[in-house]
Amino acid sequence: MRKVLVAFDGSDNSKRALQYVVDFAREYSAELEVHVLNVQYYEGGMYGEYFTANIIENLNSGLLAKAKSVLQQASDVLAAASIKHETHAVFGNVAEQVNDAVKRLGCDTVVMGTRGLGSFSGMLLGSATTRVIHEVSVPVVLVK
Repeated sequence: MRKVLVAFDGSDNSKRALQYVVDFAREYSAELEVHVLNVQYYEGGMYGEYFTANIIENLNSGLLAKAKSVLQQASDVLAAASIKHETHAVFGNVAEQVNDAVKRLGCDTVVMGTRGLGSFSGMLLGSATTRVIHEVSVPVVLVK
């Protein structure tokens, strides 16, 4: 575990996952490169004649601002622990974006909480965690 992707949504479980990485680095004197990923996903029909490009742009701007705020929390924790890190905000499906980031950034491990801030419909369809486990080709460490 050298190049780690942490899926971070600001939930208590994602905060514990981030703390796991900090504790691991401290306990094993590991020099980690951590990539913190926040995926913004909005449900519903954003297509058709009801939504103008301006409305969608405003929605995306708001989601990006939210992502930056959440990522700043993670960045503060990692900076305090002197862990080299980068933050990334993306839009889309969580599992697909985690898989893409693992490939693009060359990460060898994914660390994530077992439950995030997903919607009730996400519970009915299966958790993002389960989808990530099946999607990525690297080990996934789940933190409860």
